[in-house]
Amino acid sequence: MKGKSRTYSLDANKAAVDALQDLLSATSSEYYQKTMITLGIELGSVLRTRLENGSKCLVVSTAEDADFLSRGVRESIQSSFDTKVVVFWNNHYSLKTGGSVAPIVHKFMQRGYEDSDTLVIVKSVISGSCVVRTNILALIERVKADKIFVVSPVMHKNSEENLTKEFPSEVSSKFSFIYFAKDEEKDTTGEVKPGIGGQIYTLLGMDDQPARTAYMPETVKQLAFS
Repeated sequence: MKGKSRTYSLDANKAAVDALQDLLSATSSEYYQKTMITLGIELGSVLRTRLENGSKCLVVSTAEDADFLSRGVRESIQSSFDTKVVVFWNNHYSLKTGGSVAPIVHKFMQRGYEDSDTLVIVKSVISGSCVVRTNILALIERVKADKIFVVSPVMHKNSEENLTKEFPSEVSSKFSFIYFAKDEEKDTTGEVKPGIGGQIYTLLGMDDQPARTAYMPETVKQLAFS
């Protein structure tokens, strides 16, 4: 199904399409957060059908996504699959020479994460390959994953190809992409349009990137101190 500069995937049911539209018109951060959780649940429902019985899943997200999109994905799969969590605080910024980098400045890795056999990389929107690439590279030597799922509500039309080209075939052959929409346009800052409606930090009610503030997801607090 195709809209204005947006193509919906076959996995995008009515609930997913409605939630994507809700992102573009949300008037409060609380409503935006709830919508992201809904999208995570819908993505997780798709993921559940792609996982093999007995899969041990490691759900990997940025700190801003941990309590919302990633939470929804986890809620969909954790009753059926062994699920661990990794959260990265990526400091994403553009270089003067072009391109961007997203070094990890903090991380939370749930005990037992190394025993996972399936990586689930969750990202609210994928414009390029920078953050996802960084987070996969941080784990592929520690976790001997048979499959790597890249899960996002919205991707730019070139992101899948660009990310795949960043890795040797023995890694990229493990990739599976689960998304609801691919968008064709970007603005001058590289932000996907219509994407998720703007900058994720502001929309979620955050002051800045979590890597630059003292932001601590509730998910990390619960897992680290329970």
